[in-house]
Amino acid sequence: MQNRLIGSALIIAGTSLGAGMIAMPLATAVIGFWPALLLMLFNWALATYSGLLVADVCRACPGVTSLYAAAGQLLGRPGQLIASLATLFLPYALCAAYITGAAGHLNGSLAHWFSVTLPQGFSAICVTALFAGVIVISTSSVDLVTRGLFILKVMMLVLLIGLLLPRVEPAYLNTMPVSDGVMWAALPLFFTSFGFQATVPSIVRYLEYKPAQIRPAVITGSTLPLIIYLLWVIGTNGVLPQDSLVAMQNGQDPVSALVIGLTRFGGSVWISTAVNLFAILALATSFLGVALGLFDYLAEAFRRNSTFSGRMQTAVITFVPPLLVALYFSDSFITALGFAAIALVVLAIALPVVMTWKLIGGIHGKHYQLPGGRKALLVVMSAGVMIVFVQLAIVSGILPGIR
Repeated sequence: MQNRLIGSALIIAGTSLGAGMIAMPLATAVIGFWPALLLMLFNWALATYSGLLVADVCRACPGVTSLYAAAGQLLGRPGQLIASLATLFLPYALCAAYITGAAGHLNGSLAHWFSVTLPQGFSAICVTALFAGVIVISTSSVDLVTRGLFILKVMMLVLLIGLLLPRVEPAYLNTMPVSDGVMWAALPLFFTSFGFQATVPSIVRYLEYKPAQIRPAVITGSTLPLIIYLLWVIGTNGVLPQDSLVAMQNGQDPVSALVIGLTRFGGSVWISTAVNLFAILALATSFLGVALGLFDYLAEAFRRNSTFSGRMQTAVITFVPPLLVALYFSDSFITALGFAAIALVVLAIALPVVMTWKLIGGIHGKHYQLPGGRKALLVVMSAGVMIVFVQLAIVSGILPGIR
C-alpha cells in the first residue's frame, strides 16, 4: 500500500507540472518575485484543501470514478450538467493555450536561429495536425510517446534547475510589481498550475477509500509541484533582469521570450539546449495528455467508434475549436490558461464545496464532519469567486493582464 501512496502522490504532482510552468516566470517578472511567492503559497493551500474536499466527497460516494458521477449522486442532473460543461470547457481552453504556445515557440525559434518567419496561423495548423495525428493513430501510441517525453522533460527540468541556481543574482529577486494592480493578473494562472483535482477520484479508488493513505497522497502530491515551482522561478527570474524579461515579453510570443531570454543571459550551450527542449517537452506532454482525455470523452459522448473514420471524426470536434481560438487570438497563451482557471474553479472548488455542504447537512442518514465546518467552505468558495472575478476583470480591461 505504501507504494500505491507514493505512486498516487507522483500522479497528482505529474498532473500539475505542465506547460503552465513556462508562463510562470513571465508572470513573476511582471508582478515581482515576493508577491509571486505569496500568490503561489495561497494557490497551493487553496488547491490542496479543494483536493481534500474532492477526496472526501468521493469517499462518501463509493464506486464513483469522476466528479461527474459524484455530482450525479449528490446534486442530481443539474450538478451533472454543470460538471459536464466545465469538464468540456477546461480541456478546450488548455488545448487552445498549448496550440498557441507551441506555434509561438516554433515561430520564435525559427526566427531566432534561422531568420525564417512563418505565419502564426500556418504554425498553429502544423502543430495541431502533428499532435492530432499521434492521437488518431491509437491511444497506445500516445502512451508510448508521452511516457518517453515525460521522462525527458523531468531530466531537462532537473538539469535546468541545477544549471540555473548557481547563477542566481539575489538582487534580481528583490523586484516589485511593474504597475499597480498587476499582481492580481497571476492569480488565475497560478491556480491553473495546481490543477490536479480531476485525478483525485481515481486516486481515492486506487487507495481503496482509506483516509490514512488518501490525505498524505493529496498533500504530498500538491506540495511537490510547489517546491519545483519555487526552484524553477528562483532559477529563471534569478538570472534574468526584470526589465529585460518584461521588455522581451512585450515584443514577442511569451514562450519564445522565455526561451530566448534564458539562452541569451544564461551564457551556456547547456542552458540553451535544456531550456529549448524543456519548453517543447512541457508543451508536448501537456497537450497530448489533455487532448487525449478530451478525445476519449467526446468519442464516448458522440458514440464514435475506434475505426480510422470514427477517430478522424472525433479528432475534428476535438481539435478544430481550440485551433480556431489559436488562429483568431494568436497571443492567447496566458489568456487561455486564465480562462481554464474559471472551469477549474467550477470543478475543483464550486462543485466540491456545494457537495460537501450537502454532506454536512446529512445524507442517507449520515452526517459528515469537516474541520472548520461551513465557515471553511465559505472561505474556499469566496476564494474561487475571487479567481473568476479577477479573470473576467482582466479580460474586460478593468485589471491589467499579463500578455
